[in-house]
Amino acid sequence: MRLQRRGGASAKPAAPEAATQLPEPSGCAESRLNPITGDWTIFAPHREARPDQFGTEQRVPTTTALECPFCAGEEHTTPPPTWVAKITPDDSFQVLYPPSNGSAVSPAALRDWSVRVVPNKFPAVTQSDSTPAQNDLPKRSSPLFQSSKVIGGHEVIIESPNHVQSISELDLTEIKLMLVAYQHRLSHWRKQPGIQYISLFKNVGGDAGASLQHSHSQLLASDQMPNSVENINERMRSHQARTGCCLQCDIIRAELKQKKRIVAQTNSLVAYCPYASRLPMLLRVTTKDHVDHFDQLSFDVLDDLARMIKRMTGWLETLVPNASYNMLLHTRPPGAHGNAEAFHWSLEFFPRITRVAGFEWSSQCMINTVLPELATEKYRKCAAAENPRLVL
Repeated sequence: MRLQRRGGASAKPAAPEAATQLPEPSGCAESRLNPITGDWTIFAPHREARPDQFGTEQRVPTTTALECPFCAGEEHTTPPPTWVAKITPDDSFQVLYPPSNGSAVSPAALRDWSVRVVPNKFPAVTQSDSTPAQNDLPKRSSPLFQSSKVIGGHEVIIESPNHVQSISELDLTEIKLMLVAYQHRLSHWRKQPGIQYISLFKNVGGDAGASLQHSHSQLLASDQMPNSVENINERMRSHQARTGCCLQCDIIRAELKQKKRIVAQTNSLVAYCPYASRLPMLLRVTTKDHVDHFDQLSFDVLDDLARMIKRMTGWLETLVPNASYNMLLHTRPPGAHGNAEAFHWSLEFFPRITRVAGFEWSSQCMINTVLPELATEKYRKCAAAENPRLVL
């Protein structure tokens, strides 16, 4: 499906500038509205210059691990896998589990893996292979003090049998297989009865919430839709009903026209720093064509996305070496109602270089010290150093 229109459904390049330089603080404070969430972000670049006696924790690169449960040979320390695949000699892949023909798979075969998905040993939701329908759940106790079980699934996507910490340490085939695993597990959980919402995310480094160094992502499927997600769904539905076009498509079209915040693009993808980014140096990537479900992306687009993700990680690690970072995947929730044309998948990627403090917690309004236009300039220099043709 194409981008929606209104009314219708060689020599090595020079290295980028010094690694630790972030956009220079300047200007006065301003507030910007995020059209997708409806939230306002305060931009106060001058606060970047304030003193900090605590500093920011950096990841400590390691090449070996003692008793890492995600490394090859430690499969017995995790729960049995729900999905296993390996890269073949021709750089394709083979799904080992679950088998397509329903036959048994030997334990020895499952030890030869490239990407492995297992249930989280410490799940945030009550695990269930067959989630009951919403009306089968226990009744809430009282109007003021309500409670209910949270049922679904919580999985860990182990992205390599080798002890690597960041996406930048994976090759393109490994990243693509990671994305294929995302698609398979999203498709699986979307089909489970009662599942309303699926969160797929990646934490790298302690400041980003990771408890293990080994590169992995997590998927959390729940029978409850977060209020913030429902609010976004409603805003997207309202925009589509009012204009006949997807909100994300309109934003992409406007960003491509202005080019102020576009970092890089390909025939199928665009990477940009959103106008009202809630965190410094936040990057968003999505398809130019309208696609609501991430698991509907073609293999060709996944190839493109694998390259873009590797490049994005490289830009970040050039600007802020060993920084912790998060990657969040937004796709149409199973419980979303209304026209499928209203929702457009996207992936957000950002370093953890600032802290959420008292004002943000009390107001639910973020303060960002880096304007997205300045962040774009820095990312563009990194992108141009790789290949100037792939910037705009």
